[in-house]
Amino acid sequence: MTIMRNSISRRTVLRAAGSAIALPWLESLAASANSSSGMNQPPVRLGFVFFPNGAVPDQWRPQGTGTDFKFSPTLSPLSEFREDVLVVSGLAQLLGDVDGGGDHARNAATFLTGARANKSESDLHVGQSIDQFAADRIGYETRLKSLELGIDAGRNAGSCDSGYSCAYSNTISWRSPTQPMPKEVKPRAVFERLFGSKGKGSVAAQARRIATRKSVLDTVAAGSARLRTRIAKSDQRKLDEYLGSLREVERRVEGTDRKAIEPPRDFRVPDEKPDNFEEHARLMYDLMVLAYQTDSTRIASLMLAGAASNRTFPQIEVTDGHHSLSHHQGRSDKIEKLTKIDRYLCEQFAYFIRRLKDTPDGEGNLLDNTIVLYGSGLSDGNEHRHDELPIVLAGGGGRLRGGRHLRYSRGTPLNNLFLNLLDTAGAKDVKRFGDSDGRLPDVVA
Repeated sequence: MTIMRNSISRRTVLRAAGSAIALPWLESLAASANSSSGMNQPPVRLGFVFFPNGAVPDQWRPQGTGTDFKFSPTLSPLSEFREDVLVVSGLAQLLGDVDGGGDHARNAATFLTGARANKSESDLHVGQSIDQFAADRIGYETRLKSLELGIDAGRNAGSCDSGYSCAYSNTISWRSPTQPMPKEVKPRAVFERLFGSKGKGSVAAQARRIATRKSVLDTVAAGSARLRTRIAKSDQRKLDEYLGSLREVERRVEGTDRKAIEPPRDFRVPDEKPDNFEEHARLMYDLMVLAYQTDSTRIASLMLAGAASNRTFPQIEVTDGHHSLSHHQGRSDKIEKLTKIDRYLCEQFAYFIRRLKDTPDGEGNLLDNTIVLYGSGLSDGNEHRHDELPIVLAGGGGRLRGGRHLRYSRGTPLNNLFLNLLDTAGAKDVKRFGDSDGRLPDVVA
């Protein structure tokens, strides 16, 4: 067992056979490690969450602007976080509105790239996405440059929408204009990537631990006990809360694995990922929290579904497909069901905000030091509009001026907002991204 300082991320790491647990920001250790350099501030993290098929515009858009606004029915789950939320209207990715049919593929492809997708089943070309652009500039400070998560695996080969490759529909993160980043949809794989050691013999050790259901915390117990003697009482409480949270997430991951390993005799063995959407989404959100908390990465993305997902939501009594409902043609019954889906997805995002806000970080909480963009590359799915995009920012503490609804001129590039986010994350002096024409005023302090 060793306790070591991670020279890249300036975090303490507990390491044992098959396990390496990065720990949260502990002031007593950070102050000691950074006393000579004066660095004792938690870093800024960035997150990007995509949902498909747009949203019902008049049920999404808040009433009023500035600080004098009222949350819409769809965004009402965010009302308890009013001062931590910035709703932004008027933004667009207009390069998604070209080349005829294929709006769903293009809306995912342009969401974070701001680039025109080449209409082809095999000749991929769009642009580097903003998360990877940021990772190239600040990702070297952490063990993982970025983390790409999803709920549905999808496929990258063949055509999924009017002659566009399925890669466009199932990817929002692009390492380069021709290289989509694979997203991980299995919670177990994400957990092992975050907390499994990469050293010699670690694969065998991980396999033994998983086979015996031994917690990663059991393997580093001695080290964590010794660490407690070196830190202040306030940090001891933070350490205990973190390890408790880690064990809870691990137990939930173990539960989804167990369903795959021990199926009923007459039941087809399912994939390791949860069958229940809400359980799966919240597990992925929790893993993002752990990744940020341990400074394993500062850049993460989550794709809640493929670009034209037709998922049903029986848990909220919506048994029609999501994509089918988005083509409602003005029918009130379909609009009502679609609004229920929009609100339900927003409720899951509110869960993520709560988890960030309840997680200590530095002198505040993790939400103070994280900015997450939640949105879609379409506004009105019925009309396939790529302007007036549904966009919400959460977090940022004093860096992001929350508690407001900002409305910009219709067609203002979403990429302008990305420049603001790069500034807050420390990737400064970037002149242009995609079709940006300047930074948005009034977003950050």
